[in-house]
Amino acid sequence: MIRVFIDESGNLGRGGQYFVLAAAVFDTPQGIKRAARLIRKTQIMLAKDKPIPIIEEIKSCRLSVPQRQRILNKLVAKADIDIFYLVVDKGKVELLRQSKPKNLVYNYFAKLLTDQIFSRYNDDFIVTFDQRSTAVKSMNSLIDYITINAYTSHQHVNHTVQVEQKDSKTHNNLQTADILAGTIAQAYCQQNRHFLSLIEERIVKGDEFPRATFRGGLL
Repeated sequence: MIRVFIDESGNLGRGGQYFVLAAAVFDTPQGIKRAARLIRKTQIMLAKDKPIPIIEEIKSCRLSVPQRQRILNKLVAKADIDIFYLVVDKGKVELLRQSKPKNLVYNYFAKLLTDQIFSRYNDDFIVTFDQRSTAVKSMNSLIDYITINAYTSHQHVNHTVQVEQKDSKTHNNLQTADILAGTIAQAYCQQNRHFLSLIEERIVKGDEFPRATFRGGLL
């Protein structure tokens, strides 16, 4: 069973040059548990100077440089996590220039990312997106779109593909994906490969869109 957790950094509206989707992918229960324990321990650590026992949710944008570096070093310490990501140069996306519905644009980029994942593994899948990544009205369209694509484009007819959306507050490895997405976004926004280099050994596939005219690429 392949477990995939996907989250984003940035938005598909105004502000910021890049939109990032990142996936934390696990093919063993041990890898899932190890990453989730790391998030849990970090939640407790971040709350030690606060009047609460635990931080409910770790957000990448709130991490200090030492905190981020510590998490990333521990996250990639073992070969039980694969990382996939897609960085979008929003100014070069014709669908956004034409003011197409953002949920449809999000679904398209989610398909591009999951295409890379589905083509890598020949197994059953559970793909979990952060439910706050898309408007409520578009949840079913995302789930249906990714599920149908998996069965029709990637020879998974003999496997089970389950696509779902969950609250990252209750799914620690969605927070793992958030940290990865935020880290990759920082590398591109600052044109600094430092944090990207920390996770590079676990990156199976990184991609930039649109490839031909992408500005500020790090690949």
